[in-house]
Amino acid sequence: MVIELHEIVTRLKALASELGKTPTAKQFELSGISKRQIHKHRYSEICKMAGLEPNRRPQDQETYKLELKPPRILIFDIESSDMLVRVYGLRNNDYISPNNIVKDWHLLSYAAKYWKDDKMYYLDNRYALDTTDDRQIVEGLHDLISNSDWICGHNMKSFDIKKLRARAEFYELPPIPPVRVIDTLTICRKYFALSSNSLDYVGKYFNLKNRKSSHGKFPGKALFDECMNGNMEAWMECELYNKQDVIVTEELFERLMKHDSSINFQSHTQSKVCSCGSIEFKKNGFKYAASGTFQAYACKACGKHHQSKDNLIDKETRREFLK
Repeated sequence: MVIELHEIVTRLKALASELGKTPTAKQFELSGISKRQIHKHRYSEICKMAGLEPNRRPQDQETYKLELKPPRILIFDIESSDMLVRVYGLRNNDYISPNNIVKDWHLLSYAAKYWKDDKMYYLDNRYALDTTDDRQIVEGLHDLISNSDWICGHNMKSFDIKKLRARAEFYELPPIPPVRVIDTLTICRKYFALSSNSLDYVGKYFNLKNRKSSHGKFPGKALFDECMNGNMEAWMECELYNKQDVIVTEELFERLMKHDSSINFQSHTQSKVCSCGSIEFKKNGFKYAASGTFQAYACKACGKHHQSKDNLIDKETRREFLK
């Protein structure tokens, strides 16, 4: 059935009034007007005749240029209390039932700083009436991570971030946003065969300028026990110890990132740049893969290996490849 143009316009006005906005061409078609009739008169023209602003197609929508900025990498370390449990002997206690937990763990403090920023963030429970109430610590670190693109730490994947997530969920905080994780412990284990992967040993082995702080007056577990007992001198030592771990981790990260290809910040700057900040590269042979051949490069500053995303073997030739 052929519908006159004025009737098509009238129907569009009525549908727009019903929807409270300009209908899409698809909505108008579903109301009973054939696609052929809509195309015949051009939907944008029908909208204009009806006094309506046509819906923009996705490709016509205003686009926003991504903000180009360096990555915000939060380097942090947490300190947590131990657990108090009941046991029935000093041997064969590989597994302790949760029913035997007398006092569970909680966070004592955190220290954090952004890469290449001198400001250090620190919070602990030294003045809290209840030192087991770590909500402020959890919320503070949660906020810092929420404003970060990456997080970095030594044993970050297995300890720090999982401990924090556990406490955040305990307090029913929103999930920590997805961020990229740099774990200097994982890098050490993946690329080197060190006698120990502890932060203390690694710092000494690689002769870092900064070294992990040794426990002074309160060695080992005594430091955290004294913090829990309200010893202000122990809290001061805990703060220095916590902050120094972050400083050492930052230097270790800068030393090791040339080995890890997953540490790449080019999407932040949308430019050809190495993670060390250098923009100078030299050709370094080719990378041969099952899918093709790629030009390899090496950073002139740190030596980190990179490769082009352009396949040097054409599609026709690659079609002949076997899996």
